[in-house]
Amino acid sequence: MPPQLRHLVRTLLRRQIKRFQPDKPATKAQAAVALTSGRMTAAIHSELFRLEAEKSSRLAEMEEIRSELLLRGDMLRFRGDKRLELKAFEEEIAVRFQTAIHDLNEEKNTQEKSLVEYLKEKTTLDCQRQLLSSLKEEVNQMSERLAFESSSLAIEQQNLEDMSSELQVKQDTMIEAKSILEAEKEALHILRSWVEDEARRNQARAKVLEEVWRRWKWDDVA
Repeated sequence: MPPQLRHLVRTLLRRQIKRFQPDKPATKAQAAVALTSGRMTAAIHSELFRLEAEKSSRLAEMEEIRSELLLRGDMLRFRGDKRLELKAFEEEIAVRFQTAIHDLNEEKNTQEKSLVEYLKEKTTLDCQRQLLSSLKEEVNQMSERLAFESSSLAIEQQNLEDMSSELQVKQDTMIEAKSILEAEKEALHILRSWVEDEARRNQARAKVLEEVWRRWKWDDVA
């Protein structure tokens, strides 16, 4: 490979490596892109080294053939044929290099798309996580409010039970007082009936005595 082409290949490789392998990846997705790009770059280096070795082997063969051709006086034709062969080989290297660069760009685009999808999914998950946090906070507030209302309800129920007990005591007292009043009323009624009966009996005795007195008085007069 001519020095100019070798320099061009190395320059392009350095640019691609610098472009697709940042020193400090910001995210896991970028790290994955960098790792994949690094593997592609390593593959390109390996391919170039293989091509260099193949070229060296061919140059060695060409040198042997050249020595033989020099001995046979066929150097001009040899140079022309080998120049064409070397040109074709260099063109093949250039095509392979461009193919590798194209594959690397395709891989970069794929990784960038994956990064975009990852960021979208991350944004969606963050929104869902935030919504879940809000729902949890709302549920906690509702639980606290329900606990407070339950406590207030328990206190109110206890107050109602106390009031009910007091009313029951008052009702029992009133029933007892009413029973006593009814008994006293019945006793007064019985006493009144007895007094009235006694009054009637006394009136009857008074009439009898008065009649006896009259008769006795008339008897004396007669």
